[in-house]
Amino acid sequence: MKKFITVIPFQVKGQLGSYLYRAVGNRRLQMEEATSFPILTAVNGYLQPGEQSKVIALVAKTADGERNLRVLRDQMRKLCAQKGYVEPEIVEVELKEGDEVATHVETFQKLIDQVDDDDELFACVTYGTKPLSQAVLMAVQYAYRIKRNTSISCIVYGSIDRSQSSDPAEWTGAVYDETALIQLDEIVRLLAERGVANPRESIRQILAL
Repeated sequence: MKKFITVIPFQVKGQLGSYLYRAVGNRRLQMEEATSFPILTAVNGYLQPGEQSKVIALVAKTADGERNLRVLRDQMRKLCAQKGYVEPEIVEVELKEGDEVATHVETFQKLIDQVDDDDELFACVTYGTKPLSQAVLMAVQYAYRIKRNTSISCIVYGSIDRSQSSDPAEWTGAVYDETALIQLDEIVRLLAERGVANPRESIRQILAL
């Protein structure tokens, strides 16, 4: 099953904007509708009509978290209606407060528990703290290694360019396919395990393929 992992943003009321994200590095992420959630560019580009899927939403149990989760539900419902998709089931994973290591280890374990054999994984690392984004990536990588026939199809990151104007209406968005970073990490790990004498050259040759 395709599973899309995302952090529900912490933005307070009035600060969660919608943008038309320009896809960089992966044309399948190009979406013609504005959205507040870059993970929806992956839903838009990879989900097929009639296909069952899940969105695993990491959400803080706060008023802001619950409100932004409702925005995700609304935007996803509209997208699926336009595209003829079966609306993904949203699985809420509660985020605890703080950036203590134990907190992120708990999040890591909760995410692993949501992955099954034969899953196709997608993740967004746009929202949340830096340690939380790292925990999401670690969970995706670990699930790929321990689950049978599980794959990582796309890691997305959305950015907003605010440099040209102070008016939010004029800000522009870009969504990047960062999956190669996960693949590079796997390559480096394998090269280290095999004791490759010149890993830089090996990596260069692999990335040139």
